[in-house]
Amino acid sequence: MTRRLLFIGAHPDDETFFAAGTIARYVEQGARVSVVCATLGEQGKTAGLCTREELPRVREAEMREAMEILGVEGLYFLPFEDRKLAEAPLEEMRRQLVEVIRRERPEIVIGFDPNGANQHADHIAISRFSIDAVAAAEDGRWFPELGAAHRIERLLWNPPTIIFRYPAGTDLPKEPGIDFLIDTSRWSEKKAAAIRAHGTQRLGRFFFDDEKGRATFASEAFRLAWGARPRNVPADDLFGN
Repeated sequence: MTRRLLFIGAHPDDETFFAAGTIARYVEQGARVSVVCATLGEQGKTAGLCTREELPRVREAEMREAMEILGVEGLYFLPFEDRKLAEAPLEEMRRQLVEVIRRERPEIVIGFDPNGANQHADHIAISRFSIDAVAAAEDGRWFPELGAAHRIERLLWNPPTIIFRYPAGTDLPKEPGIDFLIDTSRWSEKKAAAIRAHGTQRLGRFFFDDEKGRATFASEAFRLAWGARPRNVPADDLFGN
C-alpha cells in the first residue's frame, strides 16, 4: 500500500523551508507526496528577475520546477491572495482543502503551527484553515459530493523554533516539540536544487550562507499536532509507531 503525505502551505517555497529533504526522502521510498499552495506569492520579492506584474507567473513556474526536483506528484494552487490569506472566505477555503484531502487521502498532513512558524499572517491563516479542513474532511456531512470522508493519522507542524534558529550545538532530541527528527542528509542535493529553483526569493542566504542554515540539510524536525504519538521521541519516521 502506497504511503501518502500532504503538505499545506501559503506560498511557493514554504515546503522548501522545512520539509524539502523529508519530501525527497519519502518520494524515493515510494510514497505519494502532494503539496497545496494557497497563493502564488505575488507580494514576494522579485530579486530583479522579473517585473512585479510577472511575479505570480514566475513564482508558479519556480514552484513547479522545485516540486519536479523533489518528485511531488500532486501540486495544487489555490486562488487566494498573498498577504491577504486571513481574509479568504472560510467556506470556500474549507471546500477546496477538503476536496484535496479526500482526493489524495493522506495518512500524514504537514502544515504550519498556530504561530505560523515566524508569525507571518498568511502562515497563521493557513494553519487554522488546515486544522479546520482536516476535521471537516473526516465528517461525511461536509461536502458529500466531494467524495468519501477521510481521517488522517497525524497532523504535523513545524517545531516551536524553526530548526535553523536553534543555537549552534543544541541537542535537538532533548528539545520539547521535536517529536520527529528526520535524517535528510542523503537528499541534501535535491533540497539544495529545490532552494535554487525559488530564485526570486533568494533562499540561499538562509541555507547556503549561514552555518546554522547549512545544518538543516542533514535533518528536518516536526512537531506532533494531532494523532498517535510515537513510542519514542523524537521518532525517525513520520509514518512509524
